[in-house]
Amino acid sequence: MKKYFKFLALFLIILTLAALLFGCAKKETANNTQQSNQTSNQQNSTSSQPADIVEEIKKAGKLVVGTSADYPPFEFHDISSGKDVIAGFDIDLANAIAKELGVELEIKDMSFDTIIPAVLSKKVDIGIAGFTITEERKKSVNFSIPYIQGGQQIITYKGSGIKGKDDLKGKTVGVQLGTTGEEIAKKIEGAKLKQFDKVDAAVMDLLNKKVDAVIVDFAVAKAYASNNADKLELVGDMLDDAAKAVVLRKEDEKLLEIVNKVITDLKNSGELDKMVQKWFVEYKPAK
Repeated sequence: MKKYFKFLALFLIILTLAALLFGCAKKETANNTQQSNQTSNQQNSTSSQPADIVEEIKKAGKLVVGTSADYPPFEFHDISSGKDVIAGFDIDLANAIAKELGVELEIKDMSFDTIIPAVLSKKVDIGIAGFTITEERKKSVNFSIPYIQGGQQIITYKGSGIKGKDDLKGKTVGVQLGTTGEEIAKKIEGAKLKQFDKVDAAVMDLLNKKVDAVIVDFAVAKAYASNNADKLELVGDMLDDAAKAVVLRKEDEKLLEIVNKVITDLKNSGELDKMVQKWFVEYKPAK
């Protein structure tokens, strides 16, 4: 009988130890699983965080800027040196931003209406092309602080009889796709719009009297008119008061800070005034 109780006691001890060991193993497995899940969650959290675009730009050694080089004096193809070089006010600004970042500047020339999609899809880092700040555009992108004020202007051929916006009823008005000028023209009662990818094409049609007027930024209109003083003229008041700014992705807040710093520094140092003088006063388009 004693042997039976000894055996039973031994059995219970073994059973208790087994239960304790199983419990510890289960707890250890649970802890390992929890730690694994935490590590996985941390990795997923890290991978879901937006990349630091400033570091990416510096690592690549270049700032890629999207523009539409048909908008003198903001940006245009300059062949005066015998080489095709994209130059202009916006390009000087882009160079200043690249210099602040300590990288080279790469310009990608494209249709104006494709620049914002290119920024959003990360084909370019930023967009600089005389962009007017609008509430509609602000829904998808960020804007820097304004670097220049401006407005839309009517340019027409001499003798057209057009003196201002009210005279555009029943007239054919050339506009560049995706621009503020296009949006303004759509609201002019009775005006017939002809849309172009490039401002050059719109102005060429104007010179050939295939359109009656073109609506474009004041500085651009002035540049084209000065190059064709015997054929073209600016008429009426500016149709809006629109500030120009750099386009960036919403998540690129560090890059936005740098761009705003460059614009502020240019303003405070007087360099921005010199750029305005260079491109909007002294510059004369090559014939």
